[in-house]
Amino acid sequence: MKSRFLLSVLLSVSLPLAAFSQSNERVNNSLHFSVASNVRLSQPVGSLYCFDGELRLSSGGMLLHAAYADGVTSDLEIDTLLLSVDKEMDYVVRHPVSRSLFFTKKDSKGNASLYEYYEKKPGRYDVRRIRPSRFSYSIEHPVFSPDGNVMVFVSNCPLGFGGSDLWYSEKRNNEWQYPQNMGHRINTSGDESMPTMYGDFLIFSTNGRKAGRTDYDLYAARLIAQEQTGDTVMMLPVGQCDAYSLESPFCGSSDDLFFTVNDKGNGGWWVSRDTAGHETVYSFQGRLDCIMMLGVVTDNNGRPIEHASVTVRQNKVSDRVVYTDRYGNYTLFLQPEQSYELFFSAPDHFAVAHSVVPRRLSEELLYCRLFHDASLFAFTLDSVYAYNDCFNGIAGSELSSAGRSRMDVLARYMQENEHLKLWLRCDYRSVDDTAYCQLLNEARLQSVRDYLTQRGVRSDRVLLYGKTEVDNGVWSDMTVEGLDDAEISRRLFLVLSH
Repeated sequence: MKSRFLLSVLLSVSLPLAAFSQSNERVNNSLHFSVASNVRLSQPVGSLYCFDGELRLSSGGMLLHAAYADGVTSDLEIDTLLLSVDKEMDYVVRHPVSRSLFFTKKDSKGNASLYEYYEKKPGRYDVRRIRPSRFSYSIEHPVFSPDGNVMVFVSNCPLGFGGSDLWYSEKRNNEWQYPQNMGHRINTSGDESMPTMYGDFLIFSTNGRKAGRTDYDLYAARLIAQEQTGDTVMMLPVGQCDAYSLESPFCGSSDDLFFTVNDKGNGGWWVSRDTAGHETVYSFQGRLDCIMMLGVVTDNNGRPIEHASVTVRQNKVSDRVVYTDRYGNYTLFLQPEQSYELFFSAPDHFAVAHSVVPRRLSEELLYCRLFHDASLFAFTLDSVYAYNDCFNGIAGSELSSAGRSRMDVLARYMQENEHLKLWLRCDYRSVDDTAYCQLLNEARLQSVRDYLTQRGVRSDRVLLYGKTEVDNGVWSDMTVEGLDDAEISRRLFLVLSH
């Protein structure tokens, strides 16, 4: 009696499995990935799913659950509540419309059967076996489309493509029809398993598409899609949309399987199994129907920059930092219709900021791909730069408007590259009064140093030629051939170096 009461509460107050597909709620951050550190496993995972807002999994013959809130997964405990319905169940899912429970359990030969825990009469619940049109083969891990009229599951039926395949049954006139194989776009000669519904998208694990990675990877396909030819809009039937890899980090160097999402669709978990058989539960936060932004970071000469940083900022809060690979490539996951600031930076380069509002251009892919490149300007280190417009007048020491603009650029560059030092040299020359020339040169150098200091550059990073701080060797490669004394006299020379 007690167990019936508990399950009646479950049936009446929980959220619909596909509620997120109807919601306008958007998570304001990009996708975050981490290890679900509280989920410690001593036995291999048999199934993994989210039910009524909690993570549930079967492991070592036990059904376990963990509370989930604000992106944090609690410690695993034995799921006594669901086991009170049937102590042999190893998986359960709620029908998004009827709210009844569908669960599976295996016999001694490992074949799984499907059952429904439903409200037979008001306040009275019963269990019945579900066999779509007397389908006699194993039914595992069923999931439902948002409208509840399509059930996708795993079966060992030999009429498929080999191994275990994904099958589906449609509900008509309140009856589950004889299952159909989902076809070659989904199934392979290997094993397809662990389907999950994310809105109209089907996510599953397969070892039949290796794609140069590993045995099991995670793939996605739209369950049902629209196709428009001219003015005609047609609905593609179940299984007619191509499957594609979820990419990194969902697909890595280990086996990736047992993918599931929470009830709101803004987070979830998956299991990764290494070559030694050790399993780790990973979690993610953020919506999956997002933007996969790809780009290349190059210097002002078009060369890719390795290990450049790309910082995502939203609402003035630093969100995430990723780094480019050896070819300058980076990948970001961003939520659609949200405003972001992307900051690109690299040692010895200017940082740049780009404002972006990514938008989905196609609803056929779980996450759309957009491309956004960035180019970073850099001074050439240990090279001499010369400017003849930095001071007011031929014999003046006060910085001109153009000179202040140039020094503002230098100040920013040095603040973004705190490991660099700036070497300065002035060469005002006059055979008539060498003492005055020396004083003017020193005044010009001090004027530049003072201005940079006012702009936040430490004075010990600005080194002046002609004083005791600087060795003449820094200018050994300076080339001034072709310039007459008058041109040299008007110039400020500078070198940036480590």
